[in-house]
Amino acid sequence: MKYTILLIVLLAMAGAGYAWWSATPRIDSTGKIHASLYEGASDSWDPQMQVLPFERAPSTTLTLRWQPPQETYNHFVVTISTVDGTAVRKESGEHDRLSLDPDGLEPDTEYIFALQACLDPRCQAWLIGQDEYRGTTETTTETTIDNSLDNL
Repeated sequence: MKYTILLIVLLAMAGAGYAWWSATPRIDSTGKIHASLYEGASDSWDPQMQVLPFERAPSTTLTLRWQPPQETYNHFVVTISTVDGTAVRKESGEHDRLSLDPDGLEPDTEYIFALQACLDPRCQAWLIGQDEYRGTTETTTETTIDNSLDNL
């Protein structure tokens, strides 16, 4: 009888411990614009993402490059937001893709990028890049052509 009660108490404690552990966020989302992505992720990795100016026009495009996780994954999703947290869009790419050139962004605007490696086709489980990354599009400059007769 003693052992039965002890077994029940141990099982109850184990169940309570598991419930607490599974309810506790595993990844710190403090200060993150995309906090829900961090809170829902299975784990994180360091993709060593680079946000670079796009090498050709238009200046409203940036180039993102990253390293893949060592875990097996299905595809990538990049979430793009402005620094105030306004969602711009999500872009996804194939499994072997290691770069993205998001275009159509506003000139002279800073953006925040979060990188997910989806573990399944519907991205119901994912890894998240351990950091959010920032990049600013260039200021567009318009060239004015002076067609006046004074310059002839």
